Amino acid sequence: MNSNKISPRSAVFLHIQKTAGSSIVDLARAAYGSDQVTSHGDFLLPPKELDALVDARGSDDPKLQNRSFISGHFGYDYAKKIMVRRYSFTFLRNPIERVLSYYYFCRTRNPLEYEIYALTQNLSLDEFLKLGFERPSVKACIWNNQTWQLANGYGHTNGRNILSYGDKEMLDLAIGHLNNFSYIGFAETFEKDRDCILRSLNINPPQGKVVSNANPGRPTLEDLPRTTRDLLVELTHLDRALYKAAWRQRKTLIGRLSRGLKNLTRCPV
Repeated sequence: MNSNKISPRSAVFLHIQKTAGSSIVDLARAAYGSDQVTSHGDFLLPPKELDALVDARGSDDPKLQNRSFISGHFGYDYAKKIMVRRYSFTFLRNPIERVLSYYYFCRTRNPLEYEIYALTQNLSLDEFLKLGFERPSVKACIWNNQTWQLANGYGHTNGRNILSYGDKEMLDLAIGHLNNFSYIGFAETFEKDRDCILRSLNINPPQGKVVSNANPGRPTLEDLPRTTRDLLVELTHLDRALYKAAWRQRKTLIGRLSRGLKNLTRCPV
């Protein structure tokens, strides 16, 4: 997959759950080698388990942060330490669609693995959404999760959990942190953004779609009753503002590039 045998650039991918990121991780494993890639919850492993994981991948270095391609469901406070001198990116998704995708994805998983998997399988969609306002463990997953991850997020070391932030502070931090990434992609333009990112990493993009962890067949927003739609809107008020701000930044950047180039052929990075 590598272009002209140039080694892929080191990278960090802040992988917000259900934003189409798993296929990026699969492509990274093919390009870098599995021993150079971390993903999903690897960053949460205790030291002994982390050492065992790294050993199993054929590396003598037990330090997760020394992998060439670091991805995971960590937040910005964790990522900022390893973004220095690395190409950094994340993906955002229509917030309501992300929550729906998350619920139906969890319903397909082993309920013994995580409490939240069991909850989704024992509760209706409305019941689960209401828990997003009441139970901290659920709130962290579905209440403005994209804003939380980009403001501070999982793996933080500053002692501040999601309950310690006011809405304005959390949103302002998340929007401000967008500027510190090399690239912000969107699930809605996934193939285009994926290809821009891969080329920036010296990796040839795949031909066609590469899909991982999809859950086709779930209801769309239009299929749901008004009560459910109202809950989804209330749960995502900050995420929707963040999502709009990120798109405004994208459009502003493209406008600047197009004014400077006769034919815009480069990625908006």
